[in-house]
Amino acid sequence: MRNIRSILLFAVSLLSSVAKGQKHPEVDSLIDVCGFYHELILPGKAYQLAFTDKSAIDIQTPVNLPFSLPGKKLDREGKIVDNLNAKHVFLKFVLHNPSDSVEKLCIYPGYYFKSIHIYKQAAGTPKGRLEAIPDQRPGVVGGNAYRIISLQAGETSIFYVQLQPVKIRTNRVNPELIKMSYLTTHALLLDKDDSILVIITYMLVGVMCMMLLFSLCCFILSRKKEFLFYCMYAGLIAFLLFFKTYLYRSASDFTYFFEEFFDFLMLLTAMICYAGFLRYFLSTSQKYPLLDHFITGIEAVIIGFLLIYASIYFFSGNVVLREVTENVMKCIVIAWGAAFIIFAIRTNDKLINFLVGGNLVMVVAGAVSLLFIVRNDPSESVFTSALFYYDIGIVTELSFFLVGLTYKTRSELIERIKIEDRMKMESEKKEFEKQLAIIQTQQEERNRISADMHDELGGGMTAIRLLSELAMQRNAAAALPEIEKISASANDLLGKMNAIIWSMSPANDTLPNLVAYIRSYAYDFFESASVQCAIEVEENIPAIVVNGIKRRNIFLAVKEALNNIVKHASATQVTIMIDFQKTLLITIKDNGVGIKAERQNQFGNGLINMRRRIESIGGIFGITDHGGTSISFRVGL
Repeated sequence: MRNIRSILLFAVSLLSSVAKGQKHPEVDSLIDVCGFYHELILPGKAYQLAFTDKSAIDIQTPVNLPFSLPGKKLDREGKIVDNLNAKHVFLKFVLHNPSDSVEKLCIYPGYYFKSIHIYKQAAGTPKGRLEAIPDQRPGVVGGNAYRIISLQAGETSIFYVQLQPVKIRTNRVNPELIKMSYLTTHALLLDKDDSILVIITYMLVGVMCMMLLFSLCCFILSRKKEFLFYCMYAGLIAFLLFFKTYLYRSASDFTYFFEEFFDFLMLLTAMICYAGFLRYFLSTSQKYPLLDHFITGIEAVIIGFLLIYASIYFFSGNVVLREVTENVMKCIVIAWGAAFIIFAIRTNDKLINFLVGGNLVMVVAGAVSLLFIVRNDPSESVFTSALFYYDIGIVTELSFFLVGLTYKTRSELIERIKIEDRMKMESEKKEFEKQLAIIQTQQEERNRISADMHDELGGGMTAIRLLSELAMQRNAAAALPEIEKISASANDLLGKMNAIIWSMSPANDTLPNLVAYIRSYAYDFFESASVQCAIEVEENIPAIVVNGIKRRNIFLAVKEALNNIVKHASATQVTIMIDFQKTLLITIKDNGVGIKAERQNQFGNGLINMRRRIESIGGIFGITDHGGTSISFRVGL
């Protein structure tokens, strides 16, 4: 609306000037600086254009240039066509101050221009006698883009404005004359464009900075290279978006350098970092060699284009070639993303699919963004801005990256747990094999000792017993008690040795063998005594392993209990009950005189030995007096 208003005001002032018949010998149009209210956008017929590629320009140069109307050198939006923006641009127009006081106003030639110099040829001065006007810049935001022009009362002068365009295709020549009172408002309106997009972009910059810190912390903690590459990628994208938004239409040397070269440098470097992130994040060198070679090739292509782009920028003024190079590189990046998507679909790897989801949206958003860049139309809303679609692609790619990172972290955690379990099982297996080897060695040693005892000691004790019996038979008339003691001792020792050999033999390490041996020993023990023995045990005895130590202590405790019955109980009946439902329970009852608490000290060593043996194998020893004596041994199986 303000542009239409300004054009109408200019038309009114132009008609007023024409009506008065005011002309200047050098131009066809004359601009009345008092004929508009706030600003005047110069129409195509109110000024002329000329271009020169001379690096050194003196004060006489503007006069000798071939000026013409801007219609053939600017498009309808004011964009400089072809490679003309690599040259110096000159504007030529005539200003007239019909008032009786000095008029001050500012000229805004458009954006972006590295330098603005103004020359003046006052009316009536010889042609070629130009006056260089000092570069007076107003003290407003973005004041470098404005220059102050002063006209004396009644003055009419030709003005030449020398411009050095930034070497980009987006800069436009849209000269405006602005009243000093309206200058601050004009600067604010320029800076206020696309406010919604600015907010969205700044929010994205904040998110990318958070990702930078997150990736940096992950790299410091894990030392994984993929986090370092993503940290650099996030940082470059964050700074690129920030500068792209913050420096928009601002006038400074850094802005011009950023728009001409540095923004594309940051973009390509970010792509290289993202390619490195993909290689390490997906472990392509180990899992996908073909994809690894493809990504490495893309990195080489990007570096090559970056060198070509830098060469064109620093050593050539061909803006069109540089723009074509930039767009071709963007197309290659989009094609790379499409190829990566196709590869991921064929691979069917879940982790790759997460990244592909983000790349798919990034490719589509990048293509739409590139379309708006190539069209080079001024964005009238946020939805026609190339930066908006690029923002959408970045946000989507970031979201899918976080999902993929979560999936990979969970997968690595599960795999690490599996590895730790395998290592633990392997360690336990080795420990089990070690213990098994020790047990086997012990069993072999027990077999050897029991065999030696049976062969050596057993044979010797049997010989002593036989010799003692022969001696008693030969001297039956004169019996010697010593020989009888020798025979009895040899027989007793032989029985004890057999019990030791039985306890040491691994072949007897079962519950049925233990029960059978106790039964056999009890019947043999009470056979020579006037005591009736009864053994109560189930017929189906489970084949539970009972190791030699446990077996020996149980048997010796039973043996000690039977000895005490014969020596002290004066019993005529003994019942041995063996139960093995959950634990092995052996109960020995007699009908003897019983054992009172005050009499237990008489059997001190026997009771203590029985208790010690049972408790040493984790069992429970019990003794009760019920008229007779009841002794129990409870041992876990």
